Amino acid sequence: MARQQPNRFRSFAQTPAGKAFLVAVAIVMTTATYLYVLQLAAIPAMLLFGLAVPIWLGLKAPRFLALAGLVILLLVAPLSGLGITQMIMTPLGPSASGNTLPDGNGGSVLNQAYVSPYVGSVSTNFTWSVTIYPQYIPKGNSSPLWLNLYVSTCPGATGNDSINCVTPYPFFLLNDTSVRNISSETNATFHFQIGSVGIWDWQMSIAMRNLSTGNLTYIFLIGDPQYNGIEGPVVGTFATTYESLLLTIYFDQLLVLGAPFYFVLLIYVILKRRERTRQDAARRAAGPPTPEEAGPSLPAGSGGPPSGGGSASATAVPTVQEGACPSCGAVVYAGEKTCWKCGAGLPTTPAPAATPLPSQKSN
Repeated sequence: MARQQPNRFRSFAQTPAGKAFLVAVAIVMTTATYLYVLQLAAIPAMLLFGLAVPIWLGLKAPRFLALAGLVILLLVAPLSGLGITQMIMTPLGPSASGNTLPDGNGGSVLNQAYVSPYVGSVSTNFTWSVTIYPQYIPKGNSSPLWLNLYVSTCPGATGNDSINCVTPYPFFLLNDTSVRNISSETNATFHFQIGSVGIWDWQMSIAMRNLSTGNLTYIFLIGDPQYNGIEGPVVGTFATTYESLLLTIYFDQLLVLGAPFYFVLLIYVILKRRERTRQDAARRAAGPPTPEEAGPSLPAGSGGPPSGGGSASATAVPTVQEGACPSCGAVVYAGEKTCWKCGAGLPTTPAPAATPLPSQKSN
């Protein structure tokens, strides 16, 4: 019974429902890995469930594998887009600056920084709030001079010429000088209406002067590890945000997932053809089958071909060891259910060919 289960599953995999099931599993596993594990981990997931498992189950036709890979890519992107959009529209927790030198001295100078509301429309007046603790300013610096808020579509941008983004991009700088020379805990707020749909990022800094050099120094909030930006707010609906992300996700996945998949598929096709070529050469080198291999000859008077045109073993019984695929003409062998090249279904016993088979044309 243990051996019958894999055989039954292989038989099911050959049916249209089985093929659709395998493609659906590959889509789900690739999407889940892309969203919840690691984007690069989706590459081996797609290779495993979209290529290795179908081949192991007997779905070896390159045409089917290429088409399955295309379907996976076309559906993983919009499904991933739904998850990514939901993540982007989920508010983040408050941010703070560093609490150790050189940004802090036992505590964070900037703390509990956030934007409210996190999702709004073009008419929303967003509010950025932060609490300033001047007692944590590192020694050797003056008291605060001013507070800056940077809002942009370029993550982590503190100017309109960030190296992280292609210029030009929307950028707004808001300045608050009311915090100058504060000596105790102080709350500060900014109010701003962005007025443009999109996924925005922001950052804050507080300025002071180094008492030794006279130069201005800035303490920033801790943002994302790549750009040091803080995500938000999102201006628009779920649908508009999803639409703005979809093209980028498609491009990213076609490059990150599609290129490795089709490269490995190409290697598989090359190796498969080399193996088939070696098998064809070995069969041609072995010569025609012996009478014992070909089976009994047709009895005289049974309507078979006359014996005067050649040896009985060569003309009495057609060879059943190889045949031609009725769809693409590739050489196939007895016992195969589908064509190795195009995936077309094959008759149970290959019919004798009226013309020389592909493996015989080179003789």
